[in-house]
Parts: sequence; C-alpha cells; structure tokens
Amino acid sequence: MKTAPLKFTDHWLHRLAHSDKARTQTLRAFPCDISVRMEVVAILHHGTDLNHRPYLHLRGQIVRVLPDLPLPFGITELPYRSGSEPTFDAFYEFDTEQLGELVRKGYFGPRFRVPDSMIGIVWELPAVTDFLVVAPESLEQPPVVFAGVRDQNSAELDEESSGYTLAEYFPDFTAENSAQEAAESRPVVPTRSEQIDDLFAGEEDLNEYLRGQEGVDRYAPASVRSAAGPVPKSVFDQVLEEVEAQRRGSVGEPGVDYAPNSPEALRERVRGALPDQYRTVPSRAVPHAAQGDGDDDGGFLDLDD
Repeated sequence: MKTAPLKFTDHWLHRLAHSDKARTQTLRAFPCDISVRMEVVAILHHGTDLNHRPYLHLRGQIVRVLPDLPLPFGITELPYRSGSEPTFDAFYEFDTEQLGELVRKGYFGPRFRVPDSMIGIVWELPAVTDFLVVAPESLEQPPVVFAGVRDQNSAELDEESSGYTLAEYFPDFTAENSAQEAAESRPVVPTRSEQIDDLFAGEEDLNEYLRGQEGVDRYAPASVRSAAGPVPKSVFDQVLEEVEAQRRGSVGEPGVDYAPNSPEALRERVRGALPDQYRTVPSRAVPHAAQGDGDDDGGFLDLDD
C-alpha cells in the first residue's frame, strides 16, 4: 500500500496522539531507506584539530520513505506530496583510502570540483524513522501516517553507513589539466604552414642598421658613407645609372670637360630616359623659345633657366 505521509511537525500529530477516540500505533527508530533529490553537494573542511580534513555537505529534499518492513495496514511506500518534501542535510566523511584517491585525481589542483553529475539526481540513503499510524474509521478509508526521519538536518554518513564510495564519482582532474595545458600551448592563430610570421621580425636588423648610421652625414661622399656599411640604392639611382651606361655606350667615354652633375649632363640623362614621342617639345609649349634668342635647344625646356 502507498500513502502520502504527514510531517511530525504537523499540529494534528499532538491532537491525534492524545485523543481517546483515535486508534494510533507508534513505531520508534524504524529502519528504512529515504529517497533524496540532491540539490547541493559541496566540499567543506574541518578545523585545525582535524588538520582541515575535507568532507562533503549534502542537502536535498526527501521525496519518499521506504520502510524495510511493511507498516501496519500493509503500507510499503510513503511518497511526499509535491511542495511538502522535508529538507535533508547530511555530512559525508571520507576515509583515508578515499582521500588518497582524491589526491591522485588532483584534489590540490585549481580545477578540482564536485562533478555536476552528483547534483539534481535522487540518492537512496539509509535512515531511521519514527512513525505514528492512525487507523481509519472504515475499510474504505486509508490510514493516516506521520513520519519523522531522525537526524534529517545533521545526518552523519560514511562509506559503510551510506553504501556509497563517493571518491569514485570524482573524475581524474589531472588528466583534464594535462589536456587543458596541451590545448593552451597550441598557437592561437592557425596558419597553413603551422608557423606564425612575426610582423616585427626584422625590427632588430633595422635597429642595428640605424645605430650604425648614427653620426654619418647622408649627403657625404660615398667613400665616407661606405665606412658605416653599404647603403641600398634607390630605384631612381638605379635608373640614372642605366641611362648613364646607355649614353656612354652610344657616345663613348666622356671627355675631360664632362661634368656628370652639370645641367647639360642632367638634360641628356632625362632626355634619354623619356619615350621617343616626349623627347621633343613643340615650340608653342615653351614660350621663350619662340622669341628667337639665338639659343636653339630643339624646343626643349632649358634647365639653366
């Protein structure tokens, strides 16, 4: 038979227990199992007298009481009504062997915690319960049962009394830490070549070059600047050297009066680097060329001016 129990704190308990009209039967310290929907599982520690030994605090709601033997009137199960479940608090002590297992699983590591699988489920725990059974007035009516679980707010459990070796429910956090460290050691930015190119890889080489150029006049002769190290040629310098080489190949070696930096030499360099259609400029493009000053430059802009 199954019936919903009432709490021992119910005000009807005292009235029925001292009523001459009600037929009651009291059962003290009756062994049974209780079903607890666990809501909190937390690791706590004793004081300095026990060297801060860890233990578990269990808290939940008692949803059902199962007597080891049938109660009067054939009662075998007492499920609580929804919303009327009494609170249950218990404290589970680890033995030395279980503590060693927790240490091997990373108890002193930063990631050690109670697994979520231990919370939100129903635990079957042994308990001692007191019952007050009120006989019904007729066979058509069910009996009234008051149930009170002893030490429901301070139950002491261990492996032997509870039947649970709770250290086994903790995963191996040392393996989890190793996997996490391996994942954190991998490069954050994936690359196809599995290498990361540093944007500032050449910064040290550039700094070395700049330190070598300190105190050197950038406009000094090449013989002076070469003492501080070779200076890379610009694109413009390379073009001028190619034009100069072509001009020398066409006219031969320059004479004694040839000045590489004179206006005439520069004019020749620029004229040689231009395409054919731009080597001559119409006279109307140069106003002073039409005045007939006697200096015929072929319509080209006079660099001396």
